[in-house]
This record gives sequence, structure tokens and C-alpha cells, in this order.
Amino acid sequence: MKKLAVFALLLFAGTSCSKETAAPAPVTAHSSANAKGDDYQCLDVYDPVCANGVTYSNACYAAKAGVTTYTRGACGGDGAAY
Repeated sequence: MKKLAVFALLLFAGTSCSKETAAPAPVTAHSSANAKGDDYQCLDVYDPVCANGVTYSNACYAAKAGVTTYTRGACGGDGAAY
């Protein structure tokens, strides 16, 4: 009787666990405004980047403005452009 109970418990445990996992969603980066077009919106997250002496709120806003090369962090002494 104990063997039957253990077998039933193991059978139940084995069938109740799913080994399938969902695939992670793909992540896309904003490489440039030209590649994405002007119809996308940037998140209002302040992670400043500096390009051509202008500080942008984040890399997305810089890319949307046509910037292709930037450095992380605010430019020295100016306000945010976007």
C-alpha cells in the first residue's frame, strides 16, 4: 500500500511540473532616427548623453535628433536639449 501511495505521489509530482519556459522577448535598441523613422517615442528616463556640445536626456532622444556618436554623461555646463 505504501508503494502505491509513493508511486501515485511521484506520478502526480512529475505531471504537475512543467519544463517548458517562455522564450525571452527580443530587445531592440534605437541605433538611429533614420533606421527607426520618426514615428517612435522615447521614454522620459534621464540618462544623459553628450553630442556636439549638446546634452540629450538619453540616447534615444539623441538618435531621434540624428546623432550617431555620443559620450555618456552630460556635457560640461549646458542644459538638456530634450
